[in-house]
Order: sequence, then C-alpha cells, then structure tokens
Amino acid sequence: MEQVRDQKRAFKPRFARAVNLLCGLSCVALSYMGLAQPVHAQSATGDTNATINTAIEITKNADLDFGDFVPGTANSLFRINPRNGNLNQRSGDAIAIGGGHDAASFTVSGTPFLRVRITRGQNRIFIVRDGGTERMRINRFRFDGRRRFLDASGEATYRVGGQLRVGANQAAGTYRGTFDVTVDYQ
Repeated sequence: MEQVRDQKRAFKPRFARAVNLLCGLSCVALSYMGLAQPVHAQSATGDTNATINTAIEITKNADLDFGDFVPGTANSLFRINPRNGNLNQRSGDAIAIGGGHDAASFTVSGTPFLRVRITRGQNRIFIVRDGGTERMRINRFRFDGRRRFLDASGEATYRVGGQLRVGANQAAGTYRGTFDVTVDYQ
C-alpha cells in the first residue's frame, strides 16, 4: 500500500508539470497563429484637426491729433480721452486754441467673432519739431477698450488717446512723431 501511495505522490507533480507545459505551449502556439488576443488590450481611434484663421490687418483711420497751443511759462499737460476725443488740460498755463484735436482710430480686420486685444508698443514717445531738435513728450496712451470680439464682418475699431506735455516757452512749429499699436488674437 505504501508503494501505491509513493507512486501517486510521484505521479501528481509529474502530471501537474505536464499539464502546465501543455497549457503554456498551446498559449504560445495560439498567440503565434494570431488566434489568442490578450483580454485587457483594446484599441480606439481619435480625430485631429487644425484651423487656420485670417491674418489680422490693421488700418489707420485717423491720427492722434492734439491740436494747436500757445505755450505758457510753466510745463502744461493735456490729455485726449480715447472714448470721446475730448481734450482736457491737466496742469500748466499753456492755452489750447483749437486745431481739431481727436483720438487716433484704427480698424482691425480678421476672422469674424474671434476675440482680439490691442497693446501699445511704447509707454511714451517724443515728437520733434519740423526743422529743429526741440521735443515734446506724449505718454499715457489709453484705449477705448483693450479686448473685443470682431463682428460678423470680421472687424472692430479701436480709438487711442494720450497725454501731451507742452514745455514752458515751447518753441513754435509743428511737432511730429509716430507710435505703434499691436493687435493679436486672444
């Protein structure tokens, strides 16, 4: 009886090894033939896209024009409101005598309904007298809004104001200069 038990004990490990070996070989064979797929692997597809928007174009409609002045004996500050184009004297004793002051105006064109933002290139500039070297400072550039959406035709208009410093006893003449604005999509 003991001999039968010993044979059964010896048979069990051999049988278990044989079964494991057969299972392993069948899995390898099925995988090799492409019949067995791992249960946890799955696939999916995704879409991709890109949108090319119309490049932004900026057209100047009007220049920033402070008008005409008679200088005083003290430095004077004048500011143009970008919303309404009004000229306000902030300090000093120079006198504004007309000449058609107004805010600058720019029309932006691009892709309809996209949001755009305007920024200034400089915080201050100097305008120089024609035929001379005398200067006046313009700073505090302001917009009638920085961000807006382009309308159905792909346009928006910005107005730009600023502050002019007329020096004490400023030399007579016409003073000119340029300033930059940039508009980009947001």
